[in-house]
Formats: sequence, structure tokens, C-alpha cells
Amino acid sequence: MAHSCRLLNCLTSLLVLFSTALPVLADQGKDLFDKQCAGCHTIGGGDGGGPDLKGVVAKRPHEWLESVISEPNKLTASKDPTQAELVKKYGYEMPNLGIGHDDTRKIMAYLAAAGAADSGAVAASSTPAPPSEKVETVVTPELIAQGKALFTGSIRLTKGGAPCLSCHSITYPGIDGGNLSIADLSKSYQKMGDTGMKGALKALKFPTMKKIYADRPLTDEEIAALMALFKDSATQKGGGGCPVPFSVMGGGLFVLLLLGLTLYKRRIR
Repeated sequence: MAHSCRLLNCLTSLLVLFSTALPVLADQGKDLFDKQCAGCHTIGGGDGGGPDLKGVVAKRPHEWLESVISEPNKLTASKDPTQAELVKKYGYEMPNLGIGHDDTRKIMAYLAAAGAADSGAVAASSTPAPPSEKVETVVTPELIAQGKALFTGSIRLTKGGAPCLSCHSITYPGIDGGNLSIADLSKSYQKMGDTGMKGALKALKFPTMKKIYADRPLTDEEIAALMALFKDSATQKGGGGCPVPFSVMGGGLFVLLLLGLTLYKRRIR
């Protein structure tokens, strides 16, 4: 009897500890989510740079969630079908942010708590909550010009970060260069949309960007200007870079004809 009582007391203590630990983990997880994940993900706000994570804890296995948060590159390397589907849908692999096991558990606790709270709110109310309002990117000639200058580096970024053109290309008249093996940001914008692209610029969590911009985040004004450029680039038809004018092409053909005639005259003499 005494043994049973001790066992019951022990189980009760464990339940109390567990019930008090979960809210603490969830609170810590919220801070981590806001810092590491919110740039690309929402919880109930719709897809952005990545999927909406509402109810994800109930949809995906625990082990898979832990892997995709802490080591997404390993899932890709193992040709995990779910990861492959997400990469195909959103156009890129979620970067490895270096999130450790303990922090992963905290983020998962927050996702579980947020999902449970959301479910409770839906059950308690017969009227669904209105969708969150999405702010559309404003495009003006002034913002586009500023975005081009920031992209190419003719205007320095406020915090001293490298210009986009040092790594990326863009399909836009008047902008040449960039590393063609790295994402064309016109195509990235088309895949990610306003919310995803803006989140990526705010977070700058991709491995190379994370190192370059660690202490040099973009300002809201710089993000607005670059977003205007990216949105306008998505509406441009035809190839990027600076198109070759017909006058230049005609001049080149004329020079080639003269060269050909000169060689022909020398040959027949």
C-alpha cells in the first residue's frame, strides 16, 4: 500500500512538472520562432516564403519535425519525399539555421501550444476569425530607382552590408552581372511572392547571407525599395540585363561586312 502511494505521488509530481514545463518551453519557443522562423513562416496567416505552420505538429511526425527544424539539409540529402515536395513547391530548401536540439524542442512546444490555442478559439466561436490583412508592395518610379541603386551598390546599404549584385543576378533592364549560379531574384520573387520575399529580406537566414549580414540588417526603407524593384522585375517581359540596341547590332554587322570584303579583295589579288 505504501509503495503504491509513493508511486502515485511520484507520478503526480511528474505530471505537475510536465504541465508547468510545457508553458515555459512554449514561451521560450515563441521568442525563438519570432527570431528564427517568422521571416518565412506564419501560424494561421497563410503561406509565405515557406508553408503556414498552423496545425503542423498534428500533421507531421515528431521525428520529421525535429529534423526539418534542426537539420533540413540532411532530409534533402536523404531524398525525403515530404522535403522534396516542399522544395519543389517553394522553390528552395529551407536553410540550416544551426538550431540545436533543446531549442528545436522549444519551438515545437510553441507550435503545439499555438495550434491547441487556435483550435480552442475556433471551437469556442461559431464565427471564423477574419484573415489577416496582407500589405501589398508599393511600386513607384522613385522606389524602383532607389532599389536599383541599392541592388547594384551605387548607393551603400545603411548598415554596410554587401549589395545584392555581389552574389545575385536579376532579370531587369539596365542591370548586368551577378553570380548566375545563385538565385535570380526576379524568379525568387515570382516563387515566394510578396510575403515570402519580404520575410527573406528581413530574416536573411540563408547560410551565406547569414554570415554577411549578421550585424548588418536591412532597414525597412531599404526592404521597401528592393521589394519595389523585385515586384517590377516580375512584370518585365523578355530577358534581363541591358538589351543590345539595334543600332549597335547594325554597327557590328557593318564592321563584319567590311572585314569580309577586305579579306576577299586580298584573296583575289
